[in-house]
Amino acid sequence: MIIFLSIILGYLILVFFVVRLIVPHLGFRRVPIPESIPAELTTIISDLHQKATSNMEFLTLSYDYVTSKYTGNRLKTITEFWRAFGNVYDTPPGFLHCTGQNYLLRTMLIKSGRFTEGDVKVLNVPFNLFIHQYLKVKVDGKWINVDPWSHFLRIPFGKNLAFFG
Repeated sequence: MIIFLSIILGYLILVFFVVRLIVPHLGFRRVPIPESIPAELTTIISDLHQKATSNMEFLTLSYDYVTSKYTGNRLKTITEFWRAFGNVYDTPPGFLHCTGQNYLLRTMLIKSGRFTEGDVKVLNVPFNLFIHQYLKVKVDGKWINVDPWSHFLRIPFGKNLAFFG
């Protein structure tokens, strides 16, 4: 019983403390959006901004952009852990960790001028194999859960991965 409790305690310390100190965009404090972002991303944000007739539409278009370019994957979260440490803006299409997808989406929302830092909350799902992150975005006074990484699991826009994804 003591060994089992030691393993559980070790896991909790690893997941809830050590991992949050090491993995970019998963820490105990929010990483600021840079002043300057790649020109290609600026153009994409501008195009989506012009296309959207409301903040909700801009959010869904941005979500669709992120989920069409990147995907989540349970196995790759482990086997391609090194991707979590790369520059989100230079990542080729394909797999990207939840932290990277959320940072990219957060960048798009804030750089559009339609949302502020206060409109975008970064939340964590602790009861997962590894800690999972999603966003909560305030649109017209209402908070909406946004979890682009979980799109591959068919979790729809407005919902988020809850347990043991």
